Amino acid sequence: MGLGLVGCGSNDNDQGISFRAVGIFQGEAQEDQCQVPVIDNAIADPGISVPLNSPLVDGGYPDSRSPLSFCRGFLQLDNNLGFERRDKDGKLIEQVGEAINVERIDFEYEIPGARLAIPANSMPTGFRINPFFGPENSFGRPNTIFVQLDGQLVPSTLVQFLRQNQPSLPQLPYVMIIHIRARGRTDSGELLVSNELRYTVEWLP
Repeated sequence: MGLGLVGCGSNDNDQGISFRAVGIFQGEAQEDQCQVPVIDNAIADPGISVPLNSPLVDGGYPDSRSPLSFCRGFLQLDNNLGFERRDKDGKLIEQVGEAINVERIDFEYEIPGARLAIPANSMPTGFRINPFFGPENSFGRPNTIFVQLDGQLVPSTLVQFLRQNQPSLPQLPYVMIIHIRARGRTDSGELLVSNELRYTVEWLP
């Protein structure tokens, strides 16, 4: 019996239906502590504007130690792999699904008008996302996790690269588009690649 799919579609990647990158979100800051987002209170975080030469990005972005990016840059990932069988009266017969073990998150960078290639970045992970059925986890749903991309959306090495190569880049301010995909494997070993998300950083003078 094969696995069916539940959930929403994606862009040009069919696997993004079963392994879905939902968006980048902020948590809530309470008494100088970051409350990791949950389904009911996640705040959309589509991008940021920041001076390129600011010391607040010396450690990369987001930096959980920096007031600029404190409690920002959480990636929501969903596992929609599975299905339920019910009889004609709606009684549950069985649930079939697999967990997804997230292996890494890939970042590619695009700066319109740049005269050189921007180096990519990958973040290895060890997160496990359970199927859509089962008890709720700490994020408010069994098949959802929020991964903090601390220092990974824009690593410190990329910040230095941009500073050192300003003659080959557009004049400040300019926009950098980050393309984000997650990669993982099911319990049976099948490789899955999520749909693509985009995050925008506007570099200011």
